[in-house]
Amino acid sequence: MSEISVKEYVKRQEELEDEANKLMPYDPSHCTYSMGPIRQPIFACRTCNSIGVCYSCSIQCHSTCDLVELFDKRNFSCDCGTERQFEHGEKFTPCNIRKNTTPDIPDMSNRYGQNFKGLFCSCHREYDPNTTTTMLQCVLGLECNEDWFHDHCILGIEENPDPVTEDRKLPGFPELSSFEGFISWVCIDKYSSIFEKLLSHEACDKIIAHKVYRRDLVSDQNSEGMTLESTKKRGLEEMENSSGSYSLFLKEGYREEFKRLRDSLPEGDSLKSFFMHTAPFLTCEEKVYEPPEEQEQGSLVEMGETALAQNLSHQQTLASLVAFQQIKSKLTDFLRPFAENDKVVSESDIKQFFDTQKK
Repeated sequence: MSEISVKEYVKRQEELEDEANKLMPYDPSHCTYSMGPIRQPIFACRTCNSIGVCYSCSIQCHSTCDLVELFDKRNFSCDCGTERQFEHGEKFTPCNIRKNTTPDIPDMSNRYGQNFKGLFCSCHREYDPNTTTTMLQCVLGLECNEDWFHDHCILGIEENPDPVTEDRKLPGFPELSSFEGFISWVCIDKYSSIFEKLLSHEACDKIIAHKVYRRDLVSDQNSEGMTLESTKKRGLEEMENSSGSYSLFLKEGYREEFKRLRDSLPEGDSLKSFFMHTAPFLTCEEKVYEPPEEQEQGSLVEMGETALAQNLSHQQTLASLVAFQQIKSKLTDFLRPFAENDKVVSESDIKQFFDTQKK
């Protein structure tokens, strides 16, 4: 194989490299356990007692496990290698990053809900990556634990069993471009007096984009539920009269408006207390921890040129590039069925591939 043919091959593989970097852009060498409870991306490991682990541990310690990506969770500490992972008498295995010799003490502030078993929304279903259903995360999350909700469940209607299209539009559901945040009826029902007071305040118009009622399919025992077609026929007004539960959709810049409202209220006001002590994160942008970015390695050609500059022989350099070629070829073959069947490639699929190569 000549150096020119290697360059030609590498050029064809650069797009694949870019895609891999997008899927796993961070350096997976920093466990966040020592940082304590922070807002960070969390993965649920259903193999290891459904614990929550950080990005790095999901790769370094749980790559062969059944993982569910939960995205950002507030005030959460990594539970990889803690007593919570082995609380049912499982054999101890250390965190591959921290190298702890005994199980560490878990953070008791961690909140565990249905998401850690891979279930979402009030319908308690697993996430389906092949659906065009919109899912929104509750920005309050005090009662629902920052759960994700389907658009049809927000409206309280049954999902249309027929295949959906990308231009799917549910009557009564706001345009995604018309709001920035979403608070679920689950949390609003828990703090109903607070939100009624908010809605009656003059500042409400600067904060609330939409107030959307839902039809309660659970408590309405005499109803067969509202399908997508029945919703079109009956109209939004009848939906609003069918249930007292509602969700709120917040305007762009709602955090700053919440802050202004908080500062304008007198001491002792229940709404002010709610913003000060119960949900202070609503009045400021939450900082989300991100693992350090992976160091840029350059293309295979650049790595080969670097090797030559370090006095490696031309033969050794080409041998290294051929090894890269072989692994890239295997990865291409692995990904081809996904492309042919228009199937979503998950992070766990990529992890499984590389784990297989180690054996």
